[in-house]
Amino acid sequence: MTEPAQFIERRRVQRVRLTQPLRATIDGVRVFILDLSLQGLRVMHQDDIGQVNDAAVLLRAEWDGTRIELRCRIVRTALHRAADGKSGRPLYHSGLAVAEAVGASDLTLRRLIEHHVERALDEQKANARGIPPLAAQSTQTGAPTTYVRHEYTLGRWREVMTPTAAQPESGFTIGAEHSPAEVEMLRRAYERAATNSDRAVIKRLAALSLSSNEVVQA
Repeated sequence: MTEPAQFIERRRVQRVRLTQPLRATIDGVRVFILDLSLQGLRVMHQDDIGQVNDAAVLLRAEWDGTRIELRCRIVRTALHRAADGKSGRPLYHSGLAVAEAVGASDLTLRRLIEHHVERALDEQKANARGIPPLAAQSTQTGAPTTYVRHEYTLGRWREVMTPTAAQPESGFTIGAEHSPAEVEMLRRAYERAATNSDRAVIKRLAALSLSSNEVVQA
């Protein structure tokens, strides 16, 4: 059933929490984006990024090979974690309001938000059907360079090393770094899938686990 236009639009502009913090800079100072919407975002940082309600700052980031540049105003800053030990440094969270998206950054921002919304919806569907949330388990930084295609034909699995991430007609393709236990769990879920729709969800999760977004652990 087609979703109502107003629901689709709400989904496009809603705030999403990133699965992993995204590296960025504010006027050259390193920060990590934690969550965002088209109107604002929350960042984590250790160095000073400016004063609340002061002059606009320029945030730069890169997602899916595309640059994001946003002119923002700092609307709040709070201490998130005090300095730990003699050499430790305090950690701050700051909220920013987006004043202007430079160039095509607004389109990239929409794509980033939609990607995370679709990923969350797929994982919710998978959880409801007892399918392992493979994309959520993946903690890789960058895309894998080697893939394994797991083809399911006549009740038997065939495993093929491949340089491409293309999904097969029957089965799924994932990165070679996944453990045998994860592979076995995903195979069993695929075998138990009652409908083509359920198997399509598994393929979708496998594709999401091959995401090439640059992420950095905080």
